[in-house]
Amino acid sequence: MNVTPAAVAIAGHAGIGHTHCPGGLIQDDTAGFAVAAAMLRDVLHADTRVTAAHIDPVRGTIQVITTDGGVGEALPRRGITPSEARLMQDVVGRDALLCQTTSIEVLGRMYGQGVMETPVALAVALANATIDTFRNKAPDRFYMATESVPGNCGFIGGMTAQLEGVTCSILGTVNASSSGIGPNEDLEGNVALGSKRDIMGQLRMLRRPTIVLEGKAYSPALSDGLSQNTFLVRAQRDLDNIVVAEALHASARDLGYPVIILDDVFPRNEGALRRKTVEVAERIIETAQRLKHAEIGADKVVIAAELARLVSEEVGGVSFMTDKVHDVVRQAGMIPGTSAVLSMLVTREHLAHWQIPLLTQEDITLMKSIVYNAIPRIMSRLDEANTVLDRFYEDLSPLEPLIKGTANH
Repeated sequence: MNVTPAAVAIAGHAGIGHTHCPGGLIQDDTAGFAVAAAMLRDVLHADTRVTAAHIDPVRGTIQVITTDGGVGEALPRRGITPSEARLMQDVVGRDALLCQTTSIEVLGRMYGQGVMETPVALAVALANATIDTFRNKAPDRFYMATESVPGNCGFIGGMTAQLEGVTCSILGTVNASSSGIGPNEDLEGNVALGSKRDIMGQLRMLRRPTIVLEGKAYSPALSDGLSQNTFLVRAQRDLDNIVVAEALHASARDLGYPVIILDDVFPRNEGALRRKTVEVAERIIETAQRLKHAEIGADKVVIAAELARLVSEEVGGVSFMTDKVHDVVRQAGMIPGTSAVLSMLVTREHLAHWQIPLLTQEDITLMKSIVYNAIPRIMSRLDEANTVLDRFYEDLSPLEPLIKGTANH
């Protein structure tokens, strides 16, 4: 395939099972993937609705098939109960690209870190089926690979397309463990490593101003002051691409959408994830020590519940990425100089009702419109955006051994 170089890149990922983080953040971390996938769906006129679900409790396998022939599979670590198999038949007729929403609506709730493998595995199958739909629909135009992260099975795929008269690369990444124990998101955002780097090279989007699409989240520090769900644009000035950030912010404002821009939230803070990992681990150790010395049954139950909470919520925010990868690309997976992030904040009231934010087709439509409206704005300042990119760009190749688990420790 001969690919015309893109002027602008769009990257969205699904952090399958990354529902909670320390500090009370709760999210649908598949929103960015869903928006990128919806753009690909529109370009290809593809149908990502599920037409069949083959759930086998004996073999412990989940397989979903979309209208346009996409196939996604997963195997939850602790198997599938007949009741779960029956419930999962309800995915038929739903849109696979809404992978977390669909999984929660069918099975009720989701936690990562091996706490609830079946909902996470179902979301894996749905997301992979979405990417496979595009491969099946346009094998001569769509590039696809599997994550080259040990233990992961997520599909990565993309293509170039004309959006608003501009040649753009659109990339969707599924960050997913093969057994439903995620998250491991070393290849999130526009991180160019392993098989993802190969795909990005084929799409000629390695050094392009990039819109990174992220999740729909409740973040206490920001959400508690909101009266309505609000879009969030983030970048680190003098490190990320402020031109892309300003284009996204102006786009949302022009459309009349509530939006916040923050240009100081992704600083280079080496060792931050390592320190947070140790902090969370110490809390688990302290709690486990209390269990070790507990003798009363009621005490043991309460302590065990706290251990479950720590693992199901706090660990998600430290297990999602390799420490030294985080040192460079930070929590959203951004190659320095290239990008800014578009995401959505929900209100405290929204969270109180839903418990875990659920992405909707309306959310996707609104986020797509912001992206489409931002593309001409980036093009009008393309030289400036590329100057910023060239100034701060960092080749991630030295991090390659880390994602393959072969680095010396």
